Amino acid sequence: MRASYKRTTTCTAFKHDAHAKEKLEQQLYRSVSAYKAKKNLVEERSAAAVARIGRFLAENERLLVVAASTMIMSLSHTALRPVLPVFAKGFGVGAAAVGTTISVYAVARLMMNLPAGILADRYGRKPLLVWGPLITALGMVGCGASRSFAQLLAWRWVTGLGSALQMSGAQLYLADISASSNRARTMGTNQAASLLGGLIGPALGGLLADVSGLRAPFTLTGCAALLAALYGAIRLPETMGTRKEAESASCAKAMPEEEVMANSSSAAESKAEEQQVPLLEARALPAGSVQSMEATEKPERKLKETRTFNPRKMRPKRRRERPAWQLLLGSRDFGAIMLLNAMMFMTQNGSRAVLVPLLATQAFGVTTTTLGLLFAAMAVVSFVGVMPASFVADKLGRKWTIMPSCLGLAGALLLMAVTGRQEMFIAAMMLYAAANACIGATPAAYAADVMPQSVSGFGLGIYRCAGDIGLMVGPALLGWIADMTSVQTALRVNAMAMITVVGCFGLFARETKHIRVRAEQERRAAMAGG
Repeated sequence: MRASYKRTTTCTAFKHDAHAKEKLEQQLYRSVSAYKAKKNLVEERSAAAVARIGRFLAENERLLVVAASTMIMSLSHTALRPVLPVFAKGFGVGAAAVGTTISVYAVARLMMNLPAGILADRYGRKPLLVWGPLITALGMVGCGASRSFAQLLAWRWVTGLGSALQMSGAQLYLADISASSNRARTMGTNQAASLLGGLIGPALGGLLADVSGLRAPFTLTGCAALLAALYGAIRLPETMGTRKEAESASCAKAMPEEEVMANSSSAAESKAEEQQVPLLEARALPAGSVQSMEATEKPERKLKETRTFNPRKMRPKRRRERPAWQLLLGSRDFGAIMLLNAMMFMTQNGSRAVLVPLLATQAFGVTTTTLGLLFAAMAVVSFVGVMPASFVADKLGRKWTIMPSCLGLAGALLLMAVTGRQEMFIAAMMLYAAANACIGATPAAYAADVMPQSVSGFGLGIYRCAGDIGLMVGPALLGWIADMTSVQTALRVNAMAMITVVGCFGLFARETKHIRVRAEQERRAAMAGG
């Protein structure tokens, strides 16, 4: 083998060709340099991407912590959907009694919405984000340990109280850390987290129940809620009172620079004029006349303050300002968004949750498996579309995002009611999901825009109460209409009611995109003029 290797000839083409050797070295150097430059560029881009991600996480840590808490809470509640009816049936009760496990949860939320907002205005937002998950964890563990149906109902009521506290605290917290220019995206992130938890929860709860029994999901969800409470207690600072400064800063950025300079210069000029006028008058008078004027002014002041002429008594009386909560309840904007919120909850929990499954199975012969896949597809569409829709709401405005989306919901309901083809029915379901995604968290952002900052907790409680009333009334009312007439007629009634409410919202509600900027401009103009 060595002999054959020694006899092998080697290439001597470049042995005595110095120019070719130098050319080869240059080519190798250029290729190596290009490789190193490309490698350095990739490393720089990777480092820049990591730095951007780090800055995003640092700047939005509070938002991400609240969104994570919301996702855990949503996962905890939705994980019980496939388990709770079967678990309640194990106590030997009927279907109506099983339904009360959902109703008592909704009643507890309705009862706690307004007190939660008042507590947030008095004690802050962070206690709600800590105690809400803690109470929820207690309720979940209590549900799993229940030995009778009455105990199950009691612990479900406790769970509803904790859910109301956490959801109120999360929305108020996000309203505090956001400005009107990015509020829809901020709240949309929280809603996307809730939708993500809703996608994972049912599958996880069903799998855990099959593996470890019906009581295991309650323990898991209780531990998850406890984790959310601990994480919020450690990582979240209090934000009550910080919203005013954030709004002023964002409004100052939104105002043109020339206008800000003009306001400041006019204020400085007016102040300088006030200081210069007395000096000019004093300079124009002789030296002794100033003292004589001061001496003559004192008797005149005493004369004016007699019974015949008292300027203090002739001042106009100050008008008593109405409390902020009265202004809120008398606001047409807030009334319109409350009515719209109630109608949306009525539609989602009446038509989407009750009428659509009935129509799909009875009129189109859709199996339960196919129906579950369709609802999963609707959830995916809503999850994917909620953030782009929130971006559009921040750029174009709340009102002109809400109205077309709600009209899209009404159109989808009408299409479901009139179509006789299964393909068109499925297309209408996807249209409903897309319109629902376009609405996103925009109504909540609109409500936060029009609420006075001093009573934002009270206002959010009223807003959420309106939604929970729609949640309670909608399924029963639309179900009664379907029993008296037909499912198609109930869908038409819901669609026409939605169109009517959207029309009222368009007539009476204002666009709030620049409402904070205009208020800041008026305040600065008043300061400059005064």
